[in-house]
Amino acid sequence: MKRKVFILALIFSVFMQSICSAEKVRDYNEQISFVFKLGKNFTNEKIGNVKYGKNDYPIFRISYNKTADVKKKYLIICGIHGNEPAPIFAIKEVIQELDERKVIRKDLQIDFIYILNPYGFEMNQRYNGENKDINRDFKKEETQEIKVLIAHCKPKEYEKLFDFHEANAEGFFLYCYGRKNKKLSENLLAELKDNKIIFDNKYKDKVLTAENGLLYVPFYASMYMNMKDTVTTGIYYKSCENSFTFETSKNINLNERIRIIKIILKYILEIV
Repeated sequence: MKRKVFILALIFSVFMQSICSAEKVRDYNEQISFVFKLGKNFTNEKIGNVKYGKNDYPIFRISYNKTADVKKKYLIICGIHGNEPAPIFAIKEVIQELDERKVIRKDLQIDFIYILNPYGFEMNQRYNGENKDINRDFKKEETQEIKVLIAHCKPKEYEKLFDFHEANAEGFFLYCYGRKNKKLSENLLAELKDNKIIFDNKYKDKVLTAENGLLYVPFYASMYMNMKDTVTTGIYYKSCENSFTFETSKNINLNERIRIIKIILKYILEIV
């Protein structure tokens, strides 16, 4: 028994040392420093902390147009996977642009969860500090990051959810969860087509395939993922009126990926 305890303690010690000694590619605190300089169009709230060894990361909810006149609330999430940087850079630019102009729609509040996976962002890795994919943890709720998100951003609070990711794909595509999201998906894809965006036609997710930028997730597929305990953000927030997952292609240059995301955000802000 003592030998087993010793071995477990040794494994844990090695694991913690690897966390503390891992080399950072980016600086999380530097990336989020702009949050504290935002003006009257925004409020920010620390909703929790994520800690790995000596690395202690605050998680923020940045709210745009949080006023008494609000009738609609949208939730935008990025940085769930730390090696998908374009949404993080694009959303920062859009937030800063919104901070410098009058509120576009006084009836709309948008909450941004900016970089849900700080450790992954700093180390440029998909997974968190425990080497877990937090975008598969909405059923078991084992990770620190998902516990923070679920505690402070419940589906019943939001009309729409927009989750930004990147994929090893040939072009852009989005996950459309069920028929209720199809019309809005088609309208958004039409907007992107007008802006000369290349769509993916081959990306496969299990048995599902993207066609002309649309990866349709039928009801049975959502149920299957629920049974397999691999519920993703888009499926967890499926009870919202609309929920979407956007995937820009890592195989195109960073500036073009940022351009695509900014087109989507403009469409969300002004039209949806």
